[in-house]
Amino acid sequence: MYISQATLPYRLVRYAVIAIRKLILDTRIILIILKIHQKMALAALAALEVTPIADEDAHLFVLVHGLWGSPKHMLVVERALKNSLAEVSNERIITLKPSSFRFWKTYDGIERCAERVIADLLYEIEILKEKDHLKVSKISIIGYSLGGLISRFVVGKLFSMGFFDEVSPVFFCTFATPHVGVHFFRPNLFDYVANRLGKLLFGYTGLQLFVADNDSLLVRMADPESAFFQGLELFESRLLLANVKNDRSVAFYTSYITEFSPFDQIDSVNIRYLKDLPPSRIGVTKVWPKFIDMEKSHRVENPQEFQGNRQEATSIIRSNKILRGTILLSAAVILVPFYIPLIICLSLYVSGYSALKVKLLRSMRIEEHWKEVRLSVYHEGVIDSEHAEQGESRRKQRHNLAKHETFKGDTSNFTESAMEGMLFAEDEFVGGQSKIIEENEPSDEEDKDSNKVVCMEAHDEEQAELSESDSNQTNKSLFASFLRKKHIIDILTDKNDRVVREHVESLRNNDLSKIPLFSEDSKLDLLEEQKIIVKNLNKLDWIKIAVYHDLFNAHDGIVARRGEKSNPKGTCTIYLWASILRNHIRDHI
Repeated sequence: MYISQATLPYRLVRYAVIAIRKLILDTRIILIILKIHQKMALAALAALEVTPIADEDAHLFVLVHGLWGSPKHMLVVERALKNSLAEVSNERIITLKPSSFRFWKTYDGIERCAERVIADLLYEIEILKEKDHLKVSKISIIGYSLGGLISRFVVGKLFSMGFFDEVSPVFFCTFATPHVGVHFFRPNLFDYVANRLGKLLFGYTGLQLFVADNDSLLVRMADPESAFFQGLELFESRLLLANVKNDRSVAFYTSYITEFSPFDQIDSVNIRYLKDLPPSRIGVTKVWPKFIDMEKSHRVENPQEFQGNRQEATSIIRSNKILRGTILLSAAVILVPFYIPLIICLSLYVSGYSALKVKLLRSMRIEEHWKEVRLSVYHEGVIDSEHAEQGESRRKQRHNLAKHETFKGDTSNFTESAMEGMLFAEDEFVGGQSKIIEENEPSDEEDKDSNKVVCMEAHDEEQAELSESDSNQTNKSLFASFLRKKHIIDILTDKNDRVVREHVESLRNNDLSKIPLFSEDSKLDLLEEQKIIVKNLNKLDWIKIAVYHDLFNAHDGIVARRGEKSNPKGTCTIYLWASILRNHIRDHI
């Protein structure tokens, strides 16, 4: 068949158009099929009813260490909280021991240390949400020594940022915290020099502690119109524990927030404890908590005939005057010519370095960080991946610090020991020495209460670090792991709970006329700034607990800093304190 050359291009174009139309039709059919498959897949997923994992509410306890300290100092307090509160709380009990201001960084001032604590807190809230599906709905803050002042600044900052609009504040507690600052009152050369030199030895923190900073931070934090005061008011319960004697770092008056110091001559004071306090067994040692009954304790009429305040489990060094004197004299021979000058020089050097560092470093962006956390954790936003990585990194750092000290940690501990030794020597030679008689408490019938907290002291540091990074485990499994070990701590929790419930209202007593030891002859001549602090802070409702530990270093003992077995009386006292928290949680469920 003949096809002319004129019609050939026309036919080729026609065939091409037909092919393109067919291709378009096939494409439409394919798209329709894909849409049908997509709808079927979505319907299948909906049928499976896949839902995200619901977040569990958590009650976060922030444990803040003190001057020269590290997170390890709060381990016994942490274990007591976890062992005591898990069974009575509707929320998961989680702990955070900030590490970003440890050791010599505590010289950087209360404000800078508080900013670091808040940064650790915000990162931990994010990582708890991201990794552990825990939403922090309640918060409690526990401060030890300087950590109590840092905690009060933290509270003020959180209040001003609106943190408590999202997270409910529950407990605020301090152990041996210098709320009223530091000042020495004896009319002797040592106290004169200490008041003038002390403020220069601890960086900017030292100026604040001695109420010698231009800003008068401690006075400002006690102002009822300040965020610091108003933040404290929001907490459901405020508690403080104060050593009445043997605390060479923080005197009774400043940790108890009072103008009185009645325990300086302790041999003339008959110390009485709260009635029916139950014993505990720490290892092979049976001990009683040391909560003092301030209304019944009194001065003795004839101190020469008084046999001293008897305590069980007193060390041989404390109970033997000859041995104690020999050790003290030997220590003085070493401390005076070599140890003390070295420590003072080291502390002055670090103070200068800290002052320069604080001036050069910028403030942390915690307000902006909180806005991001508020959106991502509490308003269904997305957690920043960089924040999650930073939070995980900080967790690992805290975990490693629990296993290994650093050179900075060793030198800061060295300095702390020297300072405490120097104050101990001054107290023994100048202050009133206490009579020590090792004698058990009056025998009580063994309590047969079946509800006990039984746990062990972890000898392996990795196991001892029951940190927030273990929060993905349930509290029950944590408690069961304790029970499989050797029983070292045996606490009668039910009896503790009953006894503290009977006494808790008397511990709230702010009527000074009911405390016979608070007489005019025991009243201190406080600085005007300190008087303002005492007056204002006592406008808050505090549960005040006076504690007497017959130890070389009660400042260490009040939190059992060196472990349960090293300080059974401190451990026993901590668990009785935890029962106050247990009762409060029960009453507010």
